[in-house]
Amino acid sequence: MKHIQRRQALAMAASAMALPAWSQSEWPSKPIVLMLGFAAGGPNDLVSRALALRLSDQLKHQVIVENRPGANGNIAASAVARAAPDGSMFLYNSSSLALSPALYSKNIVDPLKDLVPVNGTAALPLVCIVESSFPANNFREWAAHLRANPGKFNYGSPGIGNLAHVAAAIILKANGLNAVHAPYKGSSEAIQGLLGGSTQFQLDSVNSPLSLIKSGKLKPLFVTSAQRSPVLPDVQTLVEGGSKPIDAAAWQGVMAPARTPPAIVQRMAAEISKAMNSPELKATLSAQGAYSIASTPEQYASFFADELERFKKTVDDFGLKLD
Repeated sequence: MKHIQRRQALAMAASAMALPAWSQSEWPSKPIVLMLGFAAGGPNDLVSRALALRLSDQLKHQVIVENRPGANGNIAASAVARAAPDGSMFLYNSSSLALSPALYSKNIVDPLKDLVPVNGTAALPLVCIVESSFPANNFREWAAHLRANPGKFNYGSPGIGNLAHVAAAIILKANGLNAVHAPYKGSSEAIQGLLGGSTQFQLDSVNSPLSLIKSGKLKPLFVTSAQRSPVLPDVQTLVEGGSKPIDAAAWQGVMAPARTPPAIVQRMAAEISKAMNSPELKATLSAQGAYSIASTPEQYASFFADELERFKKTVDDFGLKLD
């Protein structure tokens, strides 16, 4: 399966590197939409809007982010898959695009048939957050509290099947813990549920709750990355707290409709790499605890195929199918 996915992904990327029939100089000729499958204010929204500003400046055409939340990003993905392949609309995707095929037997979009990888953008760890008065300060204390109160705590997420939901479920199961999932419509809404007391903890990309952490309204307990986050240097990793290692970094990227001319894919990929590696955007990413993963269409396709396989194995190993 892995080799099939990799060959399929690399074939798509290779087509994007072929000699173009469409001159790059002809594109763009009108505003460009980055379709985002999640609500405004969330972790993907924060990075995509910063990227859109840089791309607008580079391309001398407006690049706008359009939020179309729902179905764990699949509504936006479906809209892009059906869009005219003329380089006027792209999908700003999260890791959920590679996670959904592992979770659901029927999918709205086949990411390796209906879309073509353009480039990766950013990656960042997940952080476990609680309200400031929660009686735990790290993973070990949090786990002990949950273990003493099985099933009595609720955890929020941006939605069913989101990486934050799946990662939390994996961490709970791997450590013999039990809590009740409470899905919301986006990261911002989930955070409001946490602040209001409807939930007691949640995982989120580190950039989303960062200002609330800095203000003391939320407390970070641990991050899912192998190393501590530079923006939260005093917060332990899962492993430091005594958990088994969990590979749960969130990542983002850009996809195009499957029949988008190769020259447009190449040009957009190059512009994304230029933007993501600009000093201005690097500083913005760093302040959010994120880092660039921009490369090439071929490298992003290979990465995407690997993530599809990794998520499938993880979901199968932990029995997390959602249908």
